[in-house]
Amino acid sequence: QDVGTTETIGHIERELGMTETSRVTTFEGIRESADGSLQEITVEVLDAGKRAKDRRYAVNVRFEGGGDDIIGAPAETLDEALSDVGAHLG
Repeated sequence: QDVGTTETIGHIERELGMTETSRVTTFEGIRESADGSLQEITVEVLDAGKRAKDRRYAVNVRFEGGGDDIIGAPAETLDEALSDVGAHLG
């Protein structure tokens, strides 16, 4: 039986006593900077489930080899969360 994110989070919080629990999906890639240099980045997509409503998604960007990580603001949709982080990438 496939259990969704919201149900899984509910089980974790009940059994382990956690709060503000999120499923984290990680993506890795290469991004070209404005100066033409290439930079490896890791993107973390956090999903807090349907019960989190307007704070369901958040996105964090981590830079390999230095640079200030970007910790995104929570948002209702994944598009909004990605947009918040994208605005900081410049």
